[in-house]
Amino acid sequence: MAMSIQNVVNVQINTTPKSAVRKSFGIVALFTIERGQAFNDAKTRYVYVNSQQEVEQLFGATSETAKAALPFFAQSPRAKQLVIVRWNKNETTLPAQANQLAGVPINSLIDEFKRITSGQFSLPVGEKVIQVSGLNLTECADFTAVATKINAEFTKQKLGITASFDTTGSRFLFTSDTVNAHPSTVLGFVSEGNGSGQNIGSMLKLQAGQAFQTLGKAALTIQAETVGEALLSVSEVNNDWYAFTFSTQLTDEQLETAAKFAQANDKLFGANVILPAHLEWSPNNIYKKMYDAGLFRVLPMFDKNDLYPCSSALARLLSMNFAANNSTITLKFKTQPTITADEITATEHAKAKRLGINTYTYYDDVAMIAEGTVLGGRFADEIVILDWFRDAVQKEVFARLYKSPTKIPLTDAGQAILMAAVEKVCLEGVYNGAFAPGVWTGDSFGNLHTDDYLEKGFYVYAAPMSTLSDSDREQRKATPIQVAVKLAGAIHHVDVLVNFNR
Repeated sequence: MAMSIQNVVNVQINTTPKSAVRKSFGIVALFTIERGQAFNDAKTRYVYVNSQQEVEQLFGATSETAKAALPFFAQSPRAKQLVIVRWNKNETTLPAQANQLAGVPINSLIDEFKRITSGQFSLPVGEKVIQVSGLNLTECADFTAVATKINAEFTKQKLGITASFDTTGSRFLFTSDTVNAHPSTVLGFVSEGNGSGQNIGSMLKLQAGQAFQTLGKAALTIQAETVGEALLSVSEVNNDWYAFTFSTQLTDEQLETAAKFAQANDKLFGANVILPAHLEWSPNNIYKKMYDAGLFRVLPMFDKNDLYPCSSALARLLSMNFAANNSTITLKFKTQPTITADEITATEHAKAKRLGINTYTYYDDVAMIAEGTVLGGRFADEIVILDWFRDAVQKEVFARLYKSPTKIPLTDAGQAILMAAVEKVCLEGVYNGAFAPGVWTGDSFGNLHTDDYLEKGFYVYAAPMSTLSDSDREQRKATPIQVAVKLAGAIHHVDVLVNFNR
């Protein structure tokens, strides 16, 4: 037997681990007190939705959840994702459920069903397989009539199953008449019948791969929870969302709780302001109280006619793609599709602006958001930009440490590697329009002095490793990296002076 070449040349592969994923700032959570079809158990806290149609299928077209989601999906461009989150505001008893087989939305026309003169299919029920045949659908005027024909056959065979058509979801449903998870009434997927008739299982969209099985459940009582408990509970199971708002009006206490949660957890709370009293500079005004407390992670939108203007504002603000060129935006001047612009007086505008509350009104005959701020007057886009920058720097520096197959030495050369990671994110900020060259008016550090011109729009500094204390060196702590960035800002106002002569 020949000797292995490995005895001469031994090759080892150093695997490279995956970097920590940067946070997405385009995920908005919409908290709802409605159960709909999404929250039929105690465990489900949230659902991802990608269209207004999905929301309406889950909660109904006239639900408050659908009304609050509509401005989000009507906005363009908009944030990447809407997550609907359950808030158990009141104690709720979930009714007992029966075993059910639900199809996906059908794509056949009623005329195709009307060609069926002897339809058939097989349906597993418990341990039995039921044969349904002889379905004459030629006189069916709509899909509900098709379900009625199938239901008549179920009744004839005394199966204890009801066939129906869900007009909202555009799908067929087979439901056991007995609630709870009885094994004898578990419904399997529809398959081809044994007879010589026309198989309609694929038309009903109830075959395997097309339908969903739901097992019955006993009645369940869910205890009521506060706003704070709801926010904490969902963040423990899914903390990917950055901004949040509600599809119901909140009390002053609930508003303050939500604002404090956003402040403590680096999130953005979209508050729908509908009462004129909330514009007053008064200690009795909850927004003035939050203003005084420095709770600036609140994006308030005042509106006289619409209940959920924040859904639109958050969707537009968080549409920024930080990987694209010149992609950062200001919220001012943006429109809100489906939201009616208000007739705002100069006094109301001045009151709102003083607190940092946004309005959607007409400037001449053009509707737009003003002033694009968070509570307290800071510009909303700068809050999001700085949150993005902090997360990106953290992930890039960690990636250099984590992905090194050996180590980053505790030397000036090692520190330069980490500083390069920070500079990489700074360059991204210049590329996407967040940062730009300008005069540094902050405190001096390193070689940067107050009133120096930042030609690159940023400055990164770290003291030499020789300045480390023995304690920090023994703990392998690098010298702090200090960063100065010049925000590019945005032009919101301009004075034009005109000179003339005769």
